Amino acid sequence: MTSLSHDLARHDVEKAYRLWSRIYDATCGPLFAPAHRAMAAAVNARGGNVLEVGVGTGLMFELYGAHTRVTGIDISRDMLAKARERLNSGRHPHIIALEQADVHALPYADASFDSVTFPFVLTLVNAPEQALSEAARVLAPGGQIVIVSHFRSEGAIGRSVETALAPLCARMGLRPDFPLERIQDWTADDGRMHFAQKKRIAPLSPFDLVRLERL
Repeated sequence: MTSLSHDLARHDVEKAYRLWSRIYDATCGPLFAPAHRAMAAAVNARGGNVLEVGVGTGLMFELYGAHTRVTGIDISRDMLAKARERLNSGRHPHIIALEQADVHALPYADASFDSVTFPFVLTLVNAPEQALSEAARVLAPGGQIVIVSHFRSEGAIGRSVETALAPLCARMGLRPDFPLERIQDWTADDGRMHFAQKKRIAPLSPFDLVRLERL
């Protein structure tokens, strides 16, 4: 079992994203766009009911197919306010709900969704394994969890740099040192999910897409 690294406190993340909400689209939108497209492709291939955890300002709205029905949640009121502005444009009828909710205790019934997505958020939550357990609970049989994120580097030099930067990044609501092994260990221990896929978004990208399938 991989030892647990330091997880971010909810109040620190909320504080950071209160500030990020003002510049998020301009700064993170272009950086995250390739990963968002890869995530949307995985979701659109399956269709159905989708739960987007950490919907943020709604950057992925335009990427979902018309055959999806998307519920977005976030803990940040400020980020959700931006997402509601985007939704109010009327251009995204497949986004059916935006709610402030905590992924550690999802307000949805078992087997409610065909896909649960974590776009750059799983590594930032207070208890990632609990978040994954809740995601698995609300997934229908045959459903999928799709995660995009930066995970801790495999090389010793990269890991050392990420570990050194972690305290500073935490104050910004970021997490450079989250090990992929924690997802792999949770999947093995939980027994409801199969580790189906891990792929690099692009050859020089720092981000990976991970997909877990509900048994």
